[in-house]
Amino acid sequence: MPSVTRVPPEIRAEAAAWLARLRADDRNPSDERAFRAWIAQDPQHVRAFEAVTEAWEAAGAVRPEFARAECDARPRFVTRRRALVAGVSTLAVAGAFIALEQQAYASVYETAVGEQKHVVLPDGTQAFLDTDTRIRAVFGDDTRTVDLDRGRCDFNVAKADSRPFLVNADAWRILTGQAVFDVQRDGEDVAVVVLQGGASVSGVSGAPRNPCLLGPGERLVTANGRVRLDRPNLGRVLAWQTGQAVFENDALADAIREMNHYSVVKLEAGDPAVARLRISGVYHVGDNVAFARSVAALLPVIPEVGMQSVRLVPDPARARKDS
Repeated sequence: MPSVTRVPPEIRAEAAAWLARLRADDRNPSDERAFRAWIAQDPQHVRAFEAVTEAWEAAGAVRPEFARAECDARPRFVTRRRALVAGVSTLAVAGAFIALEQQAYASVYETAVGEQKHVVLPDGTQAFLDTDTRIRAVFGDDTRTVDLDRGRCDFNVAKADSRPFLVNADAWRILTGQAVFDVQRDGEDVAVVVLQGGASVSGVSGAPRNPCLLGPGERLVTANGRVRLDRPNLGRVLAWQTGQAVFENDALADAIREMNHYSVVKLEAGDPAVARLRISGVYHVGDNVAFARSVAALLPVIPEVGMQSVRLVPDPARARKDS
């Protein structure tokens, strides 16, 4: 098949955009006329479009899918921008399959519980791994792919590389060219927040339409099979990068879950009433015993400290006094 790397990256991007435009539901005759005019402008346009089309067809039925209904509440992007990102997404997914037949560079980076690490990927992208995180980078001729097996990672994508940058997180795909973004995976739950630039997020099963596009300050969260878009407090979301956790009237059960990511000494709620207590504040991660004692100073609980666990149980005397 023709090599898509023989034409300039800007023409590759245009070809990917035309592929997406011609496959869109709202394609019209004017689009087809404009496409024919673009093809006639330069022989490189023909080669680029053929290569991108063959790459897409080679990918078969493995295509991104995004639950569009979940995105309809937010303002829609203009068609040309949607088509461009969808087209580049098409190229990236196809490139992932082509890379299996090409010589690729693969690296594995991971952290232990309580450890954080800065690494530089082979293309110069800077990655900051949170506690208990594992990523696998596979860079081929046409795409840069990182699999997030678990944990959380901040990516500052290298600007001097024209290949699409793709992060796989369970059933979700995050695609960008140049961006700074944060991805967290906890089993099947995934959260993506963009800090600079933009990224498209899509699923992997079924037929694609338009990926969800995120701009600076926007976040996509998937949990229990549902998708939510918002603009979170970035100071809270990124507190992990400074070794902190920020809680704002959170259930103690949720705070315990977050703190347990950073310590082999695990916190436990002694009963459902303790789990439902609310907590606010900024806490240093990694020392769950100190956290438990801080909680006990604020809430009617007593920490029972063991060798590898700290159990928070009700303090009957304080509970009666508070009531």
